[in-house]
Amino acid sequence: MKSLRLIAPALFLLAPLALHSDDGAATEADIARLKEKYANADDVRVTPIEGLYELRFGYRLAYVDAEGRFGFLGSGDLEDVSTGENLSEQRRAGVRRDLMASLDEWDTLDFLPDETAHQLLVFTDVDCGYCRRLHQQMAEYHRLGIGVRYLAFPRSGPDTDSWTTMQSIWCADDRPEALTRAKAGGFVTQRQCDSMSVQRHFELGRQIGLTGTPALVTPDGQLIPGYVPPARLAAILSETSD
Repeated sequence: MKSLRLIAPALFLLAPLALHSDDGAATEADIARLKEKYANADDVRVTPIEGLYELRFGYRLAYVDAEGRFGFLGSGDLEDVSTGENLSEQRRAGVRRDLMASLDEWDTLDFLPDETAHQLLVFTDVDCGYCRRLHQQMAEYHRLGIGVRYLAFPRSGPDTDSWTTMQSIWCADDRPEALTRAKAGGFVTQRQCDSMSVQRHFELGRQIGLTGTPALVTPDGQLIPGYVPPARLAAILSETSD
C-alpha cells in the first residue's frame, strides 16, 4: 500500500466544490482501486471534474486521477503521486535554467574556488543581513568546492540607495573588492557606466518569482531560497547532483 506524499488542505478553487460532489457519479471500480491503493485515506469521493477524485486524510485533502497516480498539491502544483515528483516544479526549474543560460559570464560577479565542485547563481542585496553572512563565509564555501556567481537584486527596487550602491559596484574597476566592502558596511564611491547588469538581474529575479535574498539557483534550475550554511549547502548540492 502507498501513502500519499505532500497532502495539502485544499487545491486552488477545487476544494469548496469537492465538498458538494456526488459519490454516485463515481464508478465502483475507481473507488475500490483508490481505497486499496491509499488504505490510510479516510474517504474517497468524486469531484465536479470528471476523472478527478478527492482523497481525505483527516482534514487534509488531495486530488488524484482515477489511477491514483497524478495529483494536485495545495499550491496548485501537479504531482506524480506514485513517485512523489512535483511535475510543476520540474517545469519551473527548466524555465529557470533556460533564463539563466541567457546570462553572459561577464554579467555576473564571480567568487570561485581554485577547484569548483558546485557552482551557484546567487541573487544578492548589499543591505540584506543574511546575504552579508553568506559572503562572510565565502572561504568556507570555497573550501567545500562551492563557487558563487552573484546577480544583483536590490529588494528596495529602482531609484533607491541599495540600487545606486549595486549599480556603482557593477561599474567599479574592481567589482569583487567593491562588493566585499559594501557587504562589510563600507563606503562605495558612486559611479555611473553603461552597464545594464543591475536592471537585467532585477528583472530576471522578478521573472522567476523572487521575493527575497539571498536566493540560490543551481545549474539545473533548482531554487534554494534563503541563507544556507556551507556544510548544509554542500550536502544539498551533493544530493541533487547524484
